[in-house]
Order: sequence, then C-alpha cells, then structure tokens
Amino acid sequence: MFNSVDEPHARQCGAKTRKGSSCASHGMKNGRCRMHGGKSTGPKTEEGLERSRKARWVHGRYSKENRELNRLISFWR
Repeated sequence: MFNSVDEPHARQCGAKTRKGSSCASHGMKNGRCRMHGGKSTGPKTEEGLERSRKARWVHGRYSKENRELNRLISFWR
C-alpha cells in the first residue's frame, strides 16, 4: 500500500518558489503539496462569520462598547 509520497513517480507540487524554480515536494490529491495547497476562503455564512469573530475575541478592551465608554469617560474628566 503506497501513498503519493512513497511512490517513486509521484506528482510533484510544481508551485513557483521565491527562488523562481518549481517546488519539488510531492503533491496531494489536488496537485499541490501541503505548503501550497491553497488559501482558505474563510467563513461564508453569517453563522460561520460569528463563530470566527468569537474565536478571535481576546479581552474586549478595544470593542465598540468599550471605545464608546472610554470616549465618554475622557470627555467628563
């Protein structure tokens, strides 16, 4: 049982490197190696966008609500 990495004539990635030559890593099913497999297109649905926003939430210091609150506090000082 061989996978594409073990086969002697496995398809190479072929993506153009910064050096100008083509990538010599073995390709996956889509024809590119694990490094050049293509960028993620990101979330498409509203549900996915909201999940992405919540996953990136760290502390809320710069959230819209806190910025407004800080603006009001600095105004009254």
